[in-house]
Amino acid sequence: MTQGALRIPVQEALHFLGWRGAPVEPELEDRLRVLCGEAERMLEPRAVMRTFDIGEGGVFSGTRFCPEGGDVRAMLAPCFQGVLLATTLGAQSERMLLRAQARDAADALLLDAVLSAAIEAVCDAQEAALRRSLHAQGLYLTDRFSPGYGDMPLAQSAQILAVLDAPRRIGLTLTSSGLMLPRKSVTAVMGVSREPVARRPSGCEACSVRQTCALRRGRVTLHDGKEAGESGGMESGLEKG
Repeated sequence: MTQGALRIPVQEALHFLGWRGAPVEPELEDRLRVLCGEAERMLEPRAVMRTFDIGEGGVFSGTRFCPEGGDVRAMLAPCFQGVLLATTLGAQSERMLLRAQARDAADALLLDAVLSAAIEAVCDAQEAALRRSLHAQGLYLTDRFSPGYGDMPLAQSAQILAVLDAPRRIGLTLTSSGLMLPRKSVTAVMGVSREPVARRPSGCEACSVRQTCALRRGRVTLHDGKEAGESGGMESGLEKG
C-alpha cells in the first residue's frame, strides 16, 4: 500500500465505540483524529482477492469451497462468478494495540475502534476498485458478505484463508479457536453478475440483528455536523481461479 493511501473516517471509529446520540466532546474527537492519523501513517494493510467461476451446487471452480447459508446463497443466485477476499492490517496493528494497552486503557479502547474502522476502509477500497473494473466490462458486483454475518457459518473463514493461501501471501492465520491473527482482519465473499444486482441497504437496515443492536438506538453528532456511522489503496492480488 502506498504511503498515505489509507484514509480512516473518524465517524466510523465513533460508530465502533457505540455512542448513542450524545454530542462528542472536542477533546475526544481530537484524540480520535490523532489516532487515525497515526494509524494511517504506520499501518501497511495487505489483501488478496481471487475470482472463480461458480459451478454446480454453488462450488467455486477449482476448489471445494461452497458458501453455506441461505443469505449468502441468495446473494450469489444471479451470479456466474464468485470472489473471495481476505484483508488484514498486519502485525503492526497488534503491536500498536499492545503498546496502547500498556500505556493507557482508555486510549487502547479508542485505538481499537480506530483499527476496526481502518480494516473496514481497506475492505471498502478493495470492493470499490473491483466494482470499477467490472463496471468497465459491463459486469456487476454484489455487496460483500462475511462469515458470521446472517446465517453464513463463521467457520468458513478458515476455508477462505486456505483457498487464498492467505497465511503465506498476506500473513493472515487462524488460531485453533477460530480467531484470525492479526485480529483486525476480514474475510468475505462477493459475486459477479451479467445483470444488475440488488444492493443491500447500507448500515443498520441490512443487518439481521438490527432489532436488538445497541448501536442503532442513537447517533453521534460531530462538531462538523456529520453523523457517526458514515463510511469512508492498497495493492492486492487479483486473480482468476
